Parts: sequence; structure tokens; C-alpha cells
Amino acid sequence: MSLREILSLIEKSSLAVVTVNDLKKLTGMEKETAYVYLNRMLQKNYLYKIEKGKFTIYQDPFLISTQLVYPSYISFLPALYLHGKTTQTINEILVATSKRRKGSEFFGMRIKFVKLAPNFMFGFKKVNKGNSFIFLADLEKAMIDSLYLPRYCPLSEVFEAMREADTEKLLGFASKLGIEAINRRLGYMLELTGIKTDLKTKGKTTYKLNPTIKSRGDFNSKWKLYVNEVFE
Repeated sequence: MSLREILSLIEKSSLAVVTVNDLKKLTGMEKETAYVYLNRMLQKNYLYKIEKGKFTIYQDPFLISTQLVYPSYISFLPALYLHGKTTQTINEILVATSKRRKGSEFFGMRIKFVKLAPNFMFGFKKVNKGNSFIFLADLEKAMIDSLYLPRYCPLSEVFEAMREADTEKLLGFASKLGIEAINRRLGYMLELTGIKTDLKTKGKTTYKLNPTIKSRGDFNSKWKLYVNEVFE
């Protein structure tokens, strides 16, 4: 079997991240033989090493980002970028996952893994990209994730996206998680856009609208939020 034939098999598999075991299954080779061919492809730059034991035929960091660990999906600001809802420059890919994993860098782009509780692992889809695929948060799920951890996406970007988002999906995702900080930020920001909801505050704990900003700002008694960021 030629190297070109092996490359064709990898392309047809749609896998962006390949292991020796994957190569063994695709070609029917013994493991030792697969190692030999893998090294030949590396030497000819037909294949690129991502990390120990993981390789790719692609130079696209987005493709490998959600195939390094399962479950995982692109979320936060990079997801808004892929949905065409921000013009901000993306200098790292933020991947939500329930697994603990170190970040990596591939072809000049940093991939950061953000660990979330297992109950966050919903609201994303497998999306075809080239000959392979990525797992991408629905726009509304990326917004909810960002309301939970605003340090990974400016709230001003979330606010702008609200004008075109599906409000029912936003509320449904928030309800499924049942996290008070998310509900208050969502309720307040939707109200600013003129959308009324049935969201109500629970408990006496107060929150900041944006916890990444040190100042507290004015207190909103309805949402029990310190409004420390103004949206235009």
C-alpha cells in the first residue's frame, strides 16, 4: 500500500485526529507496520504530529480542537465567530469539555480547554468542515456558556448576539442548567433589548453582571445584580 493510498483512506474516514490504532483499522496493517508507515508520512510532511500518539493530515487547528477529547465543543467567543456574530479577532480556540485537559498549540493557534460540569454537555452539533468535522455550540448555548463564564467572551458581544438569537432556546438552555447567575444576567440583558421573560430571582445572594470587572457599579434591585458594565 502506497503512502498516497493511506492518505486517501484517512481523508475518506473524516478523522482529523488519527492514532496508530486508527491507522491499523483503516489499512488492516499490523500495529508495527502502521508505525513504520506513520513515520514515513511524518518524514515527508504528509502527516503532522499534534502530541504524543496523535497525528493529523490537516493544518487547521479548528478541525483538531474538538477531536482531541470527547465530549467537547467549540464555545464562547470562537463559537460566536464561527456563527458570524462577532468581528473580533480570534487568537485562541476555546473548547468546552467535561474532561480535565491541558491546552495545546497547533500551527500558531492556541487551543484552550475549559472544563465545565457534565450537565453542560448539550446544545452543540457535529458540523462538517472540509473533509472532516467539528463539534460547535449552538449560538444560544455559546451565549449561555459565556454568561456563566464571562471571562471567555465579552458580555458586549453576547448582548449584540441577543438581537438575532432564538429567545426560546436561550431560556430553554438556561432553564435546563438552573444556574442563578446565568438566569439573572440573561434576564437583565434580555430586558435591555425589550424582551420580557418569566425569569425571576431566587435567594438573596447578589451577583455582578460582569465578574471580571472589579468595580461593582449600580445595584439593580429587580435582578439583584451589580451592573458594572454598560452596553450600547
